[in-house]
Amino acid sequence: MHTKKRFKLKRLAINIAISFFFTSIFISIIYYLGNKKINYYAALINSTTVKEGPMVDAVYNKEAKRVVEFPSWGNKFAEIIIPKIDMNLPVYHGDNMKILRLGIGHYAGSYFPGEEGSIILAGHNNKGIFDRLGELEQGDKVVIKANYGTFTYKVSDKKVVDENDLDAFPVEHDYELLVMYTCWPIDGTYGRKTERLVVYATKVGESYE
Repeated sequence: MHTKKRFKLKRLAINIAISFFFTSIFISIIYYLGNKKINYYAALINSTTVKEGPMVDAVYNKEAKRVVEFPSWGNKFAEIIIPKIDMNLPVYHGDNMKILRLGIGHYAGSYFPGEEGSIILAGHNNKGIFDRLGELEQGDKVVIKANYGTFTYKVSDKKVVDENDLDAFPVEHDYELLVMYTCWPIDGTYGRKTERLVVYATKVGESYE
């Protein structure tokens, strides 16, 4: 009788130990994932800071054709001027929603003006931002003024693409290509749109400060 009781107690202790072991693992996983999520959201909050003040300096190495010191995320580092559609707007490094409410966002994974690669700029199709982007035609001029130089481009092509068509937004390119895009159609309606109007322009001139 006592042997049977000891066996039951031993079995209960083993079950409790196993339960405690797996509960500890579960809590550890939740804690780890929770910390990861907290860190992610903290980084996201930091990344949404937008500086609306004067243009900040990016350090450009003319010989290497590289920006060697980037502006911080959310900093205004240039102005984009498109005479054909009477547009003169700030360009911010980064392209989150807060930035796009203020002006034009520069995709951080793309090149800067003067770096001989693709410069990818996004803007809402709201009035006064990229609402007239579709009016641009081949040969129209686009100017980007950064603190280190002024870069002139001419429109070479435009097209409407699916939002998931990554080939329409080439980051690597064998010459300097300006890629500007907005949601399509530009019809004044709100809601999610699955197409993008993309305008391409190639560099035709540059001058350095």
